This record gives sequence, C-alpha cells and structure tokens, in this order.
Amino acid sequence: MTTNALDFVDWLQSEMDARGWRQADLARAGGLHTGHLSRVLNRERKPGVEFCQGVARAFGMLDVDVMRIAGLAENTSPDDQSPSLRELISRFSQLSDEDQEAVLRHVRALDEMQQAEKRRSLRLKPKAG
Repeated sequence: MTTNALDFVDWLQSEMDARGWRQADLARAGGLHTGHLSRVLNRERKPGVEFCQGVARAFGMLDVDVMRIAGLAENTSPDDQSPSLRELISRFSQLSDEDQEAVLRHVRALDEMQQAEKRRSLRLKPKAG
C-alpha cells in the first residue's frame, strides 16, 4: 500500500466508508474512545500506537500494517513476509488467548515431530568410511 502518514485520515475514512461504518462503529470494534477517534479524523491529533492497534483489531489487519500507514513503523518491502505468513499472523492475532494457546500447542507438536523425523533420518544414513 502506498499510503503515507499525510493521508492516514483519508485511508481510515475510506476504510470506514467501504464497510459502511460510522465513527461509533469503528470505536466499538476497535475499543477506541470516540473522542480520540474524532480528533484523529479531524486531524487535531495524530494516531499513536494504541490507536493503530485498535484500528487493526477493528479491521482485522496486522498492527504493523496500520502503523506503517500512519507513519509509525518502518515501511519494509512486501517480500519480508510471505502472504501465507501474513495471513497466519493476522488470523492468529484475532483468536482468543485460549485458542492462540491451542494453536501454539499444535505448532509445537508439529515441530517436535519434524525434529524427531530429522534425527531418525540422520541415524539411518550409512556411515561413510
């Protein structure tokens, strides 16, 4: 996305418009104070990290993506993360703490199985010499 800090408000308003949301809808979905949201939309106050986290939560986006749009995070190349990893992070961040822990247990189990398989294959290789 080529949005910069100067047009964060325009981006935010267009995202709200695309969803048919009013300020109250965004505030509720993101856990934001309506007064703070109003001041950001009126360009009276710049968005901060917590504000961006609320917007990300409301829109189902990654915090860092909203912070980049707001000019609060370094803009890195899109090649830094694969689309699958970005989706995984975004979906994971929307889960409850309990569900996140369940996903982590599953990932750890898969990793342990993979490591065990690697160790097994190393033991089965014929010794050189």
